Amino acid sequence: MFNERGKKTGRKKLVIAAKLVVSMYVLLFTIGYLTSNTGAFFNDKEKEELVIEAGTWWDGSKLDFTGEPGQSGTCPAKTISVTLQNEGAKMLGSTIYKIYFAETGDPKTGEIIKSGTIEELEENGTTVLNYENMKEGTYQFSVLQREGFPDEKQIWSEEIVVTCEEPEAQPTEDDFKASEETSSNQEKEDEPKQADESESNQNQASYEQEELKNKKAETESKETTKSNQTTDAQEKLQEHKETEGAQQESESKEQDQAASLADEETKKGANEDTGKEQKNEPAN
Repeated sequence: MFNERGKKTGRKKLVIAAKLVVSMYVLLFTIGYLTSNTGAFFNDKEKEELVIEAGTWWDGSKLDFTGEPGQSGTCPAKTISVTLQNEGAKMLGSTIYKIYFAETGDPKTGEIIKSGTIEELEENGTTVLNYENMKEGTYQFSVLQREGFPDEKQIWSEEIVVTCEEPEAQPTEDDFKASEETSSNQEKEDEPKQADESESNQNQASYEQEELKNKKAETESKETTKSNQTTDAQEKLQEHKETEGAQQESESKEQDQAASLADEETKKGANEDTGKEQKNEPAN
């Protein structure tokens, strides 16, 4: 009986041990499955869900160039710049940027003249990328989105065309001396010309003055002639008036004399008639 009981007890222990081993295998299998194929969800400050799948991961950031590219300074110390903004969630890591250059044609097919790192940007955060020591040509910035970005991974800025003006050469001491000598020689050459021009100007002025005097004398002569003619006409008119006046006065005197003679004749005739009457009267 003791042997049968011992066998039963041993079998129970084996069964329990076997169950424990199976349970451990099931547990390990479950843990392995969960860790190898997991969907994890994170919330940012605006409660946006970010999904982490096995083998891929994206932090929800979205980078984009904003505004117009800038240029400042003069060659060769000219500087170009662009502004980059994170329009998505906070970056949980860095990314890289590159600057492409081509003297002619498309800068995307040109050479990479600079590359660098863009550190983590907060949501709506911005950073300025710039490049100095320019030469003439076309430039373009390129930035990679964060790993796992669901759309186009590489973004491009607008093309930046740079033209350089040649700096003005500073005059040297020899240039100043040469300029002074040239000015002196020019003055010496110009002196006879200026003298001739001055004499010519004087002659011209004298001729103009003489011509002006002649014109003035001619004008005065015409005015004098006209004045004399006017005076003669006035004198003739006056003489004519005086002659007419004299004639009128003579005629008036003659008329007065004729009237006086007529009166005298009349008086004489009257006196004679009176005398005749007196003679013809009878004596008393």
